[in-house]
Amino acid sequence: MPKLQSKSNTTLKTGNRAEYDLYPTPRKCVQQLLDREKFHGQVWEPACGRGDISEVLLDAGYSVLSTDIVDHGYENLNAIADFLQCTYQENMPRNIVTNPPFKYATEFMKLGYELTAQSGGKLALFLRLNFLEGQKRFHWFKEHKPSNIYVFAKRQTLWRNGEAIPKGRSGTTAYAWIVWRGKSWKSDDTTFDWIEP
Repeated sequence: MPKLQSKSNTTLKTGNRAEYDLYPTPRKCVQQLLDREKFHGQVWEPACGRGDISEVLLDAGYSVLSTDIVDHGYENLNAIADFLQCTYQENMPRNIVTNPPFKYATEFMKLGYELTAQSGGKLALFLRLNFLEGQKRFHWFKEHKPSNIYVFAKRQTLWRNGEAIPKGRSGTTAYAWIVWRGKSWKSDDTTFDWIEP
């Protein structure tokens, strides 16, 4: 079990973004990841929100640890925990699959990579496609190349706090699943593929 804490100094309420960056992941997007990637061992969803990713994983037969920094009402929430304060433990889940909070996506990526590199599992992050850009992340990406990038050919709509977007306002954004394979990945090459509409 990872180190779980009930309180945190991490605050995610910023501007007009959803409180705690709650933009639930479309379940179809999760299934499309599972159609392409298999995970061995338990899977941790550290920003589980209302359980959209966790439920697809559970339906697929995976053992899932679901945590979040606050309780969003998910009935299968295992614990309230600040992922960014967690440290590696031998009995923690081998894999991490999550849609990280936008503001802390880089921190989630770096810690998730560190944890799964030690466990020998996989890290899969649902991120905006333009996350691959940027000078600040350039050197990190060069040293920690993803094993697979799956780009959604069709832009995805993530509803703020799970609520429908008012008519006339577009919420579509280019997204991708970015996957690292930890110690099991021996190649410097990244496989790039598209997810059909």
